[in-house]
This record gives sequence, C-alpha cells and structure tokens, in this order.
Amino acid sequence: MRVRVELLPRGPYADLVLLVDVLRASTSIALLFEKGAREVWVTGSLRLARELEADLTLGEREGLPPEGFAHGTSPAEILSLDLAGKSVAYTSENLPRALERAGDAKHLLLGAFVNAPAAVQAARRLAGKEIAVVAAGHGGEEALDDALASGFLAKKLIRGREEVQVNDGARIATALLKAFPDPQEALWQSASGQLLHARGFTEDLAHASIIGRTRQVPRLAERRQVRGVGLFRFLPHEPD
Repeated sequence: MRVRVELLPRGPYADLVLLVDVLRASTSIALLFEKGAREVWVTGSLRLARELEADLTLGEREGLPPEGFAHGTSPAEILSLDLAGKSVAYTSENLPRALERAGDAKHLLLGAFVNAPAAVQAARRLAGKEIAVVAAGHGGEEALDDALASGFLAKKLIRGREEVQVNDGARIATALLKAFPDPQEALWQSASGQLLHARGFTEDLAHASIIGRTRQVPRLAERRQVRGVGLFRFLPHEPD
C-alpha cells in the first residue's frame, strides 16, 4: 500500500482519495450525516444550489452565508438543525474546486479531525494500492489547517504498517504535527481559522478539532455537469 499526501489537489487519482477541507466543508458534511441527512449535493455555484430540489440549502462565501441563504455551513449551526431524512444542497468555494480535480478517483471520501478514525478505517477497506490524502487548500493556496489534518490522517494510515510506502508530502505533513500537537491551536493559527474568528465563528474551531466525534464518512456517489458547473452527490459511507 502507498500513502501519499498532497497539500493541493493535482491528480490524476486512480484509486482512493481522502479529501480534506477541515474548515469547514469536510467537517460540516460529516456532521450533516451525523444529524441524519439523507444526501448532500455539493456545488460551487450559488445559482445551482438555489435551483436544486433540496429540503435545505447551506452556503458560505468567505465564511458567511450568501445573500438569500437561510443557513451557512457553520458546524455549530448544523448541530442545532433537525436534518433527519433530508436532502441538503451545499455550496462553498474550496471543496467544489478540489472536487473538480479529484472527483474522478475510483473512491472519494471526505476526512477531517471529527471523523478521522472512521475515515481511516473506510479508506483502508476501500483502497486497492494507494490512498491519496489530498488537502483542498484555501483560495488556491496551501492551507495550514488542511495540511495538519492531512498529516494526522496520514499518520493514522501509516501507523503499525511497515509495508506502507509514503511520499515526501506525507513526511512533511506528519512532521508538522510535532509543531502543532493540539488540533485546536493549529486551526486557530491557520488563515481559515483567523477568518472564522474574525467573522464570529470561534465556536466552529472547537467543534472542528474534536477528534473522532462522529463515525460518519461522506462518500462521493455521483458526479454531474450542469451548464458546465460541477455537481457532486455525497452519501454516508456504509461499511461492508
């Protein structure tokens, strides 16, 4: 087995991708399923998100809900919603951009601190020869929060498995863990964390740093193009 880490999506990916957008999409979507959501449709288009026949539409731009959206993508807000059996439309900036680069993988799962043990277990079960832990980044650049979460996941994937081969990206990401042993401190120090703090979403940093709070692992089940815009359907991963 090979474990590689990329601090930005490059592709191509023939096997399994564990995609990380810890502040906030991969955290928030895992919690949507924890709250009982049936499916989550992800797009980078505000217009398309509004047009989808979903029970609930969540969105964010620079950390804030776009105009006309009743709810943002804050984990703290999601945890207060009743989502049992509901279809959710979700729009953000960084995750859809990363999905355009990584969505052709044979398997794609979303990973974060909140579902790390379950995500590692699911990735090991599904992967053939390689697991690519891919950080979504922020605004097209590397992001500290995603790099740290990717390193955390990679370390768990590697631990106790002498036959695993790793790339330098995995070595760099896991080495960062020594500088930031506290996940919440790492999120605070990141550009995304600073932005959310400035917007008044400090509670989100605490929620996003709780390791293993959910067993839900979002799985990419369908990919479409609608008027040239990517649309991605996630379902909860169901272990064999």
